[in-house]
Amino acid sequence: MGEWTVVGTVTLAAVPESVAEARRFAGALLARDPRAETAELLISEACTNSVVHSASRFGGKFTLRLCAAGDALRCEVVDDGSPTVPVRRDGEDGADGELRENGYGVMLIETLADRSGHFLDGGRLCTWFELD
Repeated sequence: MGEWTVVGTVTLAAVPESVAEARRFAGALLARDPRAETAELLISEACTNSVVHSASRFGGKFTLRLCAAGDALRCEVVDDGSPTVPVRRDGEDGADGELRENGYGVMLIETLADRSGHFLDGGRLCTWFELD
């Protein structure tokens, strides 16, 4: 695959409005890329997780970085971390067996991306995914 080259980076306030801004940023960079729609959806999910679950939501920021290596695209969302890490939650949420209305972001990323994961770096969390 080769070495990753940064295509674009943006740092945004960890507020709900920034999720759409991150999607627009990625859409502009990937305008002619056939993976743009999938990338924008997954970026939206990863950024939403930062806004809703990370310590960044307390007046902090998150960073979206897009990278390329050969034909692969890598998207990274870095935030201020949290006491927990992203985990896949399937289908039902409670003992009553009712389906949840939210919480499917990690499942979408794992399902639609070719590769995905996360790592901690000095307390900051980097959630990443790759599309071939």
